[in-house]
Amino acid sequence: MQTVESRLKHTILREVARIRPGLLPLLVFTAMLGFMSILLVNQKIVLYLFYLPVIVAAWTLRTRHAVGVAGLASVLVAAYAYFLPESLVYDGSTSLLWAELATWAGILIVTAYLISTLRLRIEEALGSLERAYNGVLAILSRFIQTIDADTEAHCVRVCAWGVSIARELEMDRAMVEKIRIAGLLHDVGKVDVSVEILRKAAALSQDERQSIREHAARGAEMVRPIGGILADIADAIESHHENYDGTGYKGLKGDDIPLVARVIAVADVFDALLSDRPYRKSMGIFNALENLVVSSGTRFDPSVVNALQCIINRGGEEAVAEVLRAAGQIETMAV
Repeated sequence: MQTVESRLKHTILREVARIRPGLLPLLVFTAMLGFMSILLVNQKIVLYLFYLPVIVAAWTLRTRHAVGVAGLASVLVAAYAYFLPESLVYDGSTSLLWAELATWAGILIVTAYLISTLRLRIEEALGSLERAYNGVLAILSRFIQTIDADTEAHCVRVCAWGVSIARELEMDRAMVEKIRIAGLLHDVGKVDVSVEILRKAAALSQDERQSIREHAARGAEMVRPIGGILADIADAIESHHENYDGTGYKGLKGDDIPLVARVIAVADVFDALLSDRPYRKSMGIFNALENLVVSSGTRFDPSVVNALQCIINRGGEEAVAEVLRAAGQIETMAV
């Protein structure tokens, strides 16, 4: 007997679980309709409450389901009017009741259809905008590669290190995305610097150093006119060579330097120290980290350096390998 009852309860719960979430508010308001029939003199006021669950359904369900919710609401109200017409009539006449309800139901269904259609178009527009946005990033990234493949690979790795540091600092998704973009584009200004200067093993002349020094400002000028989130990224690109103690290019100090720029600065230098350059070999993981730790508080934000230190101390070479794998995935997406 208990087994049969248990199966029955399980079946009932399963069937209830199949009810679409968009219908639940409608059922709640239908129950409220019954209670309000006791409390209110004119129940036509309650009809306006049905717009809320219908709008919720239109914004969360497919168009046909949203219209179905509106239709079901109309059927429920029609049934209510059929059995309790006196609750919806306040002038003693029922001649116009059904015409009013038909008009109300038509507006309700059209509202559901229009809102659902609008939501779909907004989703399509956002999807198109996201594809265009990713396309711009890919084009800029590939543009860097046409000038210097090493710079492009470095930017991808800085992107991966920046994202890893941001997640270690438990930044929100929006900030992680800004750091991802800034990492990819932080050296875009180097497209105006000759490859010979970028790969030069000997000491740079004063003019060559000035050309390198100006790449941050030039990169910001390239990105800022695009607008949107890239306008914010432009400030980070322009400031990623600022020193935490105020001795950088523009003299910005501490929190005056955008947080994105402070993260990219650490990621940028760390990847550079790990990489072979024409004028030196890689320092190795822990020597590179020690170099940043020594400069913490002067050249770099201590909290950002500490986050990188936690990543390396926790994972060592495997942490570096994981970031490089992530960089490989980013590079593949940009192709």
